[in-house]
Amino acid sequence: AAAQVGIRHNPDYNGASQEGIAMSQATIAGGRRMSTARCYLDPVRNRQNLHIETQALTEGLVLDGKRCTGVRYSVAGEVREARAGRAVVVSAGAFNSPQLLELSGIGQPERLRNLGIEVRHELPGVGENLRDHYVPRTRWQVGKKGITFNDRGRGLGLAHQVLRYALFRQGMLAMTGAPIRAFVCSREGLEAPDLMLGWIPMLTEPSPRGPRISRQSGLTLYAHAMRPESKGQVHITVADARRPPAINFNFLSSPPDAELTVRAVRIARAIMTAPAMTPFQVSEVAPGGDRTTDDEILDWVKKAAETTYHPVGTCKMGSDPMAVVDAQLRVHGIAGLRVADASIMPTLTSGNTNAPSIMIGEKAADMVLNAAT
Repeated sequence: AAAQVGIRHNPDYNGASQEGIAMSQATIAGGRRMSTARCYLDPVRNRQNLHIETQALTEGLVLDGKRCTGVRYSVAGEVREARAGRAVVVSAGAFNSPQLLELSGIGQPERLRNLGIEVRHELPGVGENLRDHYVPRTRWQVGKKGITFNDRGRGLGLAHQVLRYALFRQGMLAMTGAPIRAFVCSREGLEAPDLMLGWIPMLTEPSPRGPRISRQSGLTLYAHAMRPESKGQVHITVADARRPPAINFNFLSSPPDAELTVRAVRIARAIMTAPAMTPFQVSEVAPGGDRTTDDEILDWVKKAAETTYHPVGTCKMGSDPMAVVDAQLRVHGIAGLRVADASIMPTLTSGNTNAPSIMIGEKAADMVLNAAT
């Protein structure tokens, strides 16, 4: 179906060219997700120079003038401090890393003073430049039975999937959420794709305990711009680490993002209505065939789209006035402090953020080791 609308098959979108449709590449081995905890921490948990503190809440950084000398945290209400001989590395993510910096007095002076926090260092970019993938999920009914996991993953079908996973580490429980994806260009003449589509082989519906597999047979196809220019913010609203920060994504505030999202939905429609899909008796559920104009599609996007949990950018790397860390991930103006997570990305990557975040960790480890030798 993709080929019929001009999208070629690409067996390796992480190779020479990203453009095309392919089976998804994922950090899965033997039917299990290979998390960073499993792959990096598990092999070294017994090292004498490693101490892992769980059920701990980091409340602030310990600063001695313009040097970070440790971390203040609490366990079961007991406040503790961990002192750093060389450096502290913050890896709390795009929401909590800027939260921790602001709680420690690093950020926008007026904002901090209004919350009663002593300003230790001015960095106006802390919490700014929040970017994320804003994704509408088109929904399609599949009339032919036995194709999607709505037929094969409910009731006795689910029992079969559990047994298949237990015996062979295969099937629905062993795969990534979107096993097929496509990277496409919104128009001719682009050097690289700017849109991403992903197929989820089932429809879900809301329930009191969260999404569940729908009785209706179908599939979900998300479609979105890969490098949106809309920028939001994340900032604390109170000087308390237990209170979550305020998050404002500001989705679609940049007009090109809206145009590209509509284009992505139209490409999704073209693939799902291509002649090759006829045997599967596919019909559109959402946005719905009655929504044909750009404005009608965009109106549906604004009501139905949601995050794909790829937030980045709130402690961005760079040398401009809004940059928070330098090329070595060191916080500008504060010695002994680095940030190593997706918050340091100046812009979004052309795809998911899991592997790039792991790469940032790898690179940060090299930087710390090099600085220590």
